[in-house]
Amino acid sequence: MNHFNQHKVTTISGRYLSNIHLESFLSKLNPEIFRQSIAGYSVQNRPIYRLDFGTGAFKILLWSQMHGNESTTTKAIIDLLNELNNNNHSDWLSYFSFTFLPLLNPDGAENYTRVNANQVDLNRDSINLSQPESKVLRKVLEESQPDLALNMHDQRSIFSAGAEANPATISFLAPSFNEKRAVNEVRLFAMKLIVAMQTELNRHIPLQIGRFDDAFNINCIGDYCTSQMIPTILFEAGHFQNDYHREITRTIVLLSLKHLFNSLISKNYTSFKLDDYLKIPENEKNFVDLVVENFSTCNEELLKKGKKIPFQFKEVLNVNKIEFIPEYDEKTAPNFKFAHKTLNLNSLKIESIKELQEIVEKTTK
Repeated sequence: MNHFNQHKVTTISGRYLSNIHLESFLSKLNPEIFRQSIAGYSVQNRPIYRLDFGTGAFKILLWSQMHGNESTTTKAIIDLLNELNNNNHSDWLSYFSFTFLPLLNPDGAENYTRVNANQVDLNRDSINLSQPESKVLRKVLEESQPDLALNMHDQRSIFSAGAEANPATISFLAPSFNEKRAVNEVRLFAMKLIVAMQTELNRHIPLQIGRFDDAFNINCIGDYCTSQMIPTILFEAGHFQNDYHREITRTIVLLSLKHLFNSLISKNYTSFKLDDYLKIPENEKNFVDLVVENFSTCNEELLKKGKKIPFQFKEVLNVNKIEFIPEYDEKTAPNFKFAHKTLNLNSLKIESIKELQEIVEKTTK
């Protein structure tokens, strides 16, 4: 997929992305294409940047990183903006009017947390509007009156695309608008667009595209938007083999967006049906990051846990970089069937879980 990376912003990489990184990039954008403004401020008074561009009749609103530690889609958005900045895709600019909020939760991004500075999950605040960031998004939503809303997220490495050993590198959802998870024309439009993206992505990551859970929660922004008759697509950027910094997934998100825009112009999405969407395999919690196997022990606690001991990589912010620290974890994916990595201890005798933890940390450094 290297030929898709010609506009990749190489100065921005890894999992940590804050306003400082975004501001450095925004300063280089062509003001003749992009109208930059500040949509509002976070709890800790950090600016929430807004970009408006394009002159077309079809209006798209996109927001990313409402969870501060979910930066993959933001990286893809930056690459997309860079491509547009290089005077490409005049067809997009004439067909669409875009409004982007590339980093909705700058406090969470700064501290690499899911929540904002008040410890609130912004994706559970769409009705209460208790937080300034939520109010900013609602204000922009009402101002822009989009024909399509794009809600950009990351998902955990535990997800598989269906029941087999295929990591969910990207998952999509056309959010529900009621408890019955009914399908109306608004939701069906989003579903068809998702199938159009999936069809293209199957050429690059076959079997690694999932369908996210559509349980209804009006406090989630996607469900709220759909209930307001705004077609909405949830993007969930996930794990690709050995890509914990999600640089390959970044490209997959970029490809998804580009094909989405092209499909809207060509209208090739219209040939797809509800059944095509339902055939996309649902996400399942089938993976752990690491399993430790082939060890011996007399420790009763370890003996009860079986022959494969699961570990997850905890993401820890250390001097503006994310480190992946393995931690024993039987709760995140309790019914796991697969692991992204396997550590064979060759019958080494282990006295305790603490000792096992220390061995895994040393081995995976």
